[in-house]
Amino acid sequence: MIKKLFIHRFRGIRQGRIDNLRRFNVFIGPNNSGKTAVLELLYLSATSGRPAQFVREDLMNAEDEARARVSALEATTSAPDLLGQAPLPCLRQRHNAKPEWKKSGTGLTRQGGIRVELDLPSWPGFLLAAPPPEPNQDEDKLIFKEKDCAEIALFTLPKPEYLDNTMVPPYLREQGLHPPDADWHYLWEDTWVYRWEQNSDIDKLAVWATQGQRPAPKHVISFNFNTIDAHLPAHFVKENYHRILDWWEKIAAQLTKVFPSLEGAKIEMMEASDGQPGYAGYVRFPGKAPLPIDQLGDGARHAFKLLTALVTLRETVSDERPGMLLWEEPEVFNNPATLTRLLTVVVDMVKDKPIQVFLATHSIELLAHFTRLLQQEYFPSAEALAFLFDLRDGVFKNSWFDVHHLTSWLESGLDPRILEDFEAPLQFQLRHEDEYEGIC
Repeated sequence: MIKKLFIHRFRGIRQGRIDNLRRFNVFIGPNNSGKTAVLELLYLSATSGRPAQFVREDLMNAEDEARARVSALEATTSAPDLLGQAPLPCLRQRHNAKPEWKKSGTGLTRQGGIRVELDLPSWPGFLLAAPPPEPNQDEDKLIFKEKDCAEIALFTLPKPEYLDNTMVPPYLREQGLHPPDADWHYLWEDTWVYRWEQNSDIDKLAVWATQGQRPAPKHVISFNFNTIDAHLPAHFVKENYHRILDWWEKIAAQLTKVFPSLEGAKIEMMEASDGQPGYAGYVRFPGKAPLPIDQLGDGARHAFKLLTALVTLRETVSDERPGMLLWEEPEVFNNPATLTRLLTVVVDMVKDKPIQVFLATHSIELLAHFTRLLQQEYFPSAEALAFLFDLRDGVFKNSWFDVHHLTSWLESGLDPRILEDFEAPLQFQLRHEDEYEGIC
């Protein structure tokens, strides 16, 4: 489970940290307060899992033996998540960019590594080399291919013994971070780097550190409006149909809890229509032709794809290989009543499994229902917090609220999502009877 996150120059965040992360975390706050950015940081942290060797030749030649050790550290690069998505291409598309980064400044070496030239005086270049194969391991699966040069722009050093000073941003050093205490993540694609006040070479990279156990990439779900629109990947459906017993039946059981009108229906998955790639879900009632779930409405499509992924994750995680769900704006397409049922089902599915949940929302109904579930001890209150985000001039701050804080906020009629003076449309004051005199 990831417990802390320290941030240097990612998207709109120049610096900041978040502590006390729990198994179930709800992010609230105004627009542009960093909710999506933090979800993306957590996603990239969790999907950095493809083996590689990080080599900086300028450090290999250093006289100080400790400085040279950084060149031999194991590194990891991006690996596909549970749905088979390539992390950075997926996020690029989410931000309306092409999935490939054509101006990456990288090149493929003859040995199947990636050479990166950043044109920074203190970072003259580095190599992400393929690791040596284990016995009976296919070497071709370890080396990088040409397409990787346009997809990869991130590497992670897991709990390194030592980092050269050029690799540690001043802000992270000020937080008292020591290299072995965290996993260190480096992203050099300029689109993601906070672009103002770049006073040193390290300011031209997004760098962040995570403390705690990261999940395996194949146990990570990133769920947002893009995921709702996309068909399920063919390899995902085929693999899990044979791997998970009664997979479709388990999905149907959870979906029926959200939509009681589907009681008695079966779930099926077939190739998408019109020659589209991937698989689509279908509902089949006894004696009736199958109906595409897409035809039931956007809310049903949202719930079906989320629950399909979550059923799969629940069946494949273990204490040694935990999972993570990153769920952005659960309220999208969902009526408040449907939303509360869906949240209840999700909490029920993860509460006895090693799955860490991060949820970003603007919905007061969801926040109120989350509080109600904690009050009823449906989920251990010690394992859940809500975080109110604030981002000003690039400085990221947050406050956390447990069940007692949330209860006080909500019972007082105040809105814990909003930092500014604001009279919500659903807040009414009864008019004095005198105002109605003379009105029939």
